[in-house]
Amino acid sequence: GAAQKTSVEERVLASNPIMESIGNAKTIRNDNSSRFGKYIEIGFGKKGDIISANMRTYLLEKSRVVFQASSERNYHIFYQL
Repeated sequence: GAAQKTSVEERVLASNPIMESIGNAKTIRNDNSSRFGKYIEIGFGKKGDIISANMRTYLLEKSRVVFQASSERNYHIFYQL
């Protein structure tokens, strides 16, 4: 069949589980705590449809890679590999 294009909106939504896997970890207070900031800029067309998106991440808690407090875990990705 013909290849179907994935909309920008669908791609942005599909990126969330990937970003959570790489940037979220279990903490004492939250099993899925984000350990980074995420900024998404969305561009709209004249009809109000989403035509572009740009994601930037910042402030990743780098120390978590080598040290986790008692009862906490490293980033989810390390347990999913």
